[in-house]
Amino acid sequence: MGDVTIEFQMGPLRDRLLEGATEYEVPRGRHGWSHVDDPRGGAGRVRYDGWRDRLFIESPVGSLQIQFRLRNTTFDWAGRTYRITPMIWGHFTILEGDRPVVEYRSTGSGVRQDCVGPDFQPIERELAIGLSQRFFGRRWPT
Repeated sequence: MGDVTIEFQMGPLRDRLLEGATEYEVPRGRHGWSHVDDPRGGAGRVRYDGWRDRLFIESPVGSLQIQFRLRNTTFDWAGRTYRITPMIWGHFTILEGDRPVVEYRSTGSGVRQDCVGPDFQPIERELAIGLSQRFFGRRWPT
């Protein structure tokens, strides 16, 4: 799994993404989109729709839509099916079967991604932003 910690912090005026010791500003766009510039090339964007409890991710490697459910939220990515566990004591995980693929813990203003499996490394920033918006913050377009 990935060894660089990613943390997304939402603020009233600006959002920022911390990847190791590097900080990136995450500009807010129209219709609730947050834009993610990847220093490795390409750019993605994320939008959380609080009315429908749905997360949208668009990236150079593909698009992902997660429809959250009261129980058993599942989604497909890279030809596999994944499940998001409920948040317990500020922690939640994305699982493939019983195997943890991405682990998160809440912070005061977002989420911290402690380890990421190879399937999610191309969209790890977008996931951190979208899940922060879903669990801790902005739910409607600005």
